[in-house]
Amino acid sequence: MLVCPRCRGALASAGAGDLLRCAACDVAFPLRGGIPRMTDGAESRDEAMQAEWTAQQNAHALYMDPTFIMNGWERAVLPRLDDWLGHAGGATLDVGCGVGKLGEALTALGRGRAELVGTDFQSTLLEEVREGYAALVQADVHHLPFKDGAFSAAITTNALHHFPDPVRAMSEIARVLRPGGVLVTLDPRYVTPLELIKKMLRKNDNMFTKDHKAFRVDEYRDLLGSSGLRVTDVRAVDPLGPLLSTALDYLKVGKLGVAEPIARALAGLDRAIGPTPIGLMVEARAVKPGAPA
Repeated sequence: MLVCPRCRGALASAGAGDLLRCAACDVAFPLRGGIPRMTDGAESRDEAMQAEWTAQQNAHALYMDPTFIMNGWERAVLPRLDDWLGHAGGATLDVGCGVGKLGEALTALGRGRAELVGTDFQSTLLEEVREGYAALVQADVHHLPFKDGAFSAAITTNALHHFPDPVRAMSEIARVLRPGGVLVTLDPRYVTPLELIKKMLRKNDNMFTKDHKAFRVDEYRDLLGSSGLRVTDVRAVDPLGPLLSTALDYLKVGKLGVAEPIARALAGLDRAIGPTPIGLMVEARAVKPGAPA
């Protein structure tokens, strides 16, 4: 499944079994903590990637905070997206898996995916992943270290808007999907008044970069379609959870011990409302053309 992210050449174990070496371009990638480290230095070589790496490092403590209602809301909506993904046989790639919320959420429900592979370029976040994944790979989404057609499905949640070059990222995600493979995505929807407020609130917040985005519905459809995938659905969803979770987190309501029930209640309301023009998130489903092998 793994290939060299530079040339897509074959990899072989090297050193004391703690390296993967590409015979074609003679570059070696370390294995640390059982995780192949295959970013190829993108986090320090590329200015935009370095900024995002640092922002995610700064957000690490927040992602792990059990009193942060938004964390619970995100976990609560993930099973809905997994339902939409379906149950295609073969491996599933969780692109930008972060601290592993998808694997955690599915495991808690007793419905984990046996071949779920998580990838993220931020090492600190990956090292927090505890359950639900068959494998983890530290990688640059713009140069994924996987063979063409390696996955039957892929999911990326709250991640595309972080990528410095989402068009390039989508091209890579499409490449590693096999024909007939399904992609499901979720990201913030661009709502002008909210974007103005977010810009003011985040002006001096080191957890966000200038590349942090939100997407209009048509823009999101075009982004996914630019990869050659056939976009089957794009819809605005979640009119309550993102806004109310954020507001309550600013008020530190979760510190009263009510973060999880509030998060579940908001996710339940969003699911009951369903797609709506006033949704604050945009989700999409796309399929790679061609018949499954």
